[in-house]
Amino acid sequence: METLPRKFLILKLIVEEFIKTAHPVGSNTLLEQYNLDFSSATIRNEMFTLEEEGYIEKPHTSAGRVPSVKGYRYYIEHLKSDNRAKNIKSKIKNFIEDNSQTMHIDQIIDECCQIISNMTNLVSVVMGPDGSKEKIAKVELIRLNSSTAIVVFITDSGYVEHKIINVPSGSKIEELEDCVHIINKRIAGISLNESDVALKSVQLVLSEHIKNYQMVYNAFAQAFLHFASERISYYGKNNLLSQKDFADIQKMKKVAKILEDNNIWKSFDNEYEGINVSIGKESNVTDLEDISVVSTKLKLSESNSGTVAIIGPTRMDYSQVIDALEYLSDTIDELVKKKEK
Repeated sequence: METLPRKFLILKLIVEEFIKTAHPVGSNTLLEQYNLDFSSATIRNEMFTLEEEGYIEKPHTSAGRVPSVKGYRYYIEHLKSDNRAKNIKSKIKNFIEDNSQTMHIDQIIDECCQIISNMTNLVSVVMGPDGSKEKIAKVELIRLNSSTAIVVFITDSGYVEHKIINVPSGSKIEELEDCVHIINKRIAGISLNESDVALKSVQLVLSEHIKNYQMVYNAFAQAFLHFASERISYYGKNNLLSQKDFADIQKMKKVAKILEDNNIWKSFDNEYEGINVSIGKESNVTDLEDISVVSTKLKLSESNSGTVAIIGPTRMDYSQVIDALEYLSDTIDELVKKKEK
């Protein structure tokens, strides 16, 4: 930290103090908290320069300063702290060591994202692989009772999803088992993008084997097509609503609304490698001006990948989140290589 130009040392401290407290930062706060070797007047002069250059800004209701989007961007690219996710990485490491032999890659990713959400108090979004590249491997049925079952969908990359199905009135669970068996024979190897056409093509076959085939088929098809199209999971949604930044009721309503909009988060499912950070207004999405998104691609197999995004206020701890996602990406990459050997 001593090697930083004084101006950018002060910017780093302002960003990290604001991330920690959510309160605008003044020169006296920096002097008291960090035992700096220069005077309050010197700090104020540097803060004036930082404000003039657009790295920090003054809120209407405070004499202190807060980082701007430009300030956060400079912090991320030049000033962020190292190894801020030490505890998160340790927990992920232990979880994977205990479960890598018994769980699919997608299940491990889901659990690791739950760990990140719990330990950062942020939201994780997991987006499944591109449906145009994924093919259906098989469908399995697990009975829960005489009227309810879990249908498990498995793709060729090992991606797994399950849906609960209630057997329609007047039908039997055995008919659902027959339906799955017939469909399994005819959709293996079909891409997810073509699954709706493939499903419709087997209705005639079903009608010859199942008495109430239409009701059973509809129950199954609804679950299957939801799996094929949505494939997006959220962890820690309530974390965002509990942030100080969204204490205002109108902001809270807006955050709650955008957390239900899958299309917003799908826009962050891109082909770029490495860590991608979108800070507030940088996203060009009107509803996200107070929200940042840190995302990365994760391998599900040598030929396919998904995306994980961490969502939080622009005041999120970027050092910690980026460190955690870099570790998760590297660890999953190594795990995929081991499994495919």
